[in-house]
Amino acid sequence: MTTIKDIAKLAKVGTTTVSRVINNSDKVSPTTKKRVEQAMQELNYQPNQYARTLKSNKSNTIAVSVPSIWHPFYSEFIFHIEKKVAEKGYRLLISSNDSDDQVEIEFLEMVRQNKVDGIIALTYHNIDRYLSSNIPFVSIDRYFKEKVAYVTSDNYHGGEIAAEELTKRGCKKLAYVAAVAPQKNDTLKRKDGFIDKARELGYEVAVFLKPEPIEDYHDFFEQFFEMYPATDGILAMNDSNALLLLDYLQSKNIRVPEDIQIIGYDGFRYFENFETSLTSIKQPIQQMAEAAFDLLFRLIAGEEIGNPIVLPVQFKEGKTTKKFPLTD
Repeated sequence: MTTIKDIAKLAKVGTTTVSRVINNSDKVSPTTKKRVEQAMQELNYQPNQYARTLKSNKSNTIAVSVPSIWHPFYSEFIFHIEKKVAEKGYRLLISSNDSDDQVEIEFLEMVRQNKVDGIIALTYHNIDRYLSSNIPFVSIDRYFKEKVAYVTSDNYHGGEIAAEELTKRGCKKLAYVAAVAPQKNDTLKRKDGFIDKARELGYEVAVFLKPEPIEDYHDFFEQFFEMYPATDGILAMNDSNALLLLDYLQSKNIRVPEDIQIIGYDGFRYFENFETSLTSIKQPIQQMAEAAFDLLFRLIAGEEIGNPIVLPVQFKEGKTTKKFPLTD
């Protein structure tokens, strides 16, 4: 079996230099590093990752937990995390827990036992007891009883923007529609910003909330329109809810945006460079992923948890609202 002594001999360097290259040390010149890597490749050397972890107490691995990789927001977020992980020379473990709290807890327990260097989680489950394990942890949109580093977008201002855009496009009967996660999180501020701005502009907002999971969205929207039939402008909790609403309205032959105008929230892409035709409040998904990654590595380096990172949102005009300025 090839050893670092064999590599050192072929590369004409000391074993300490080979060890530094294997462990991504910055104390090796680019020329020497290249020579050692060529020797490793020639000898088909594979570092013993488990032994390295035991010796250094670092695994060069981070974990990311998301509710579902089928959801475009989460998959786009992971896409940008993967790019940062590759640049750093790290490995990535991903859990798509299908919104199942037990699956997520089992994953967090597994990564804790296997000494990952840090965790990024988009979670709406009760995982507070897993946050005191001394593993660096960054949350997206969610705050906990214990102080945790987290990254979010300006959800309150996103709600304000939606109220402004709907009212200036002629909406009079506003509504906020959402399936709500059981744990408190920053996304709830979307509703607050929407209501506050609407009232400032002289409008009231009908609020229709149901706890997740929603088994039948057709029935969900049916209940809403029975209660608020005159609604002509809606902010949906997210783009996924907005797309389901569009499907429901189409089944009822209700025209969008002529009869009802809709704004979603996320501004995700179906695939690279192709966004939905929804009008939406666009979150900076790439910047959120990069900020979470950078924050995690500051925590890994021993920095203290600072204030939450709040990133700006913007209005993305699509086909579910009327053009502005309005024309006769």
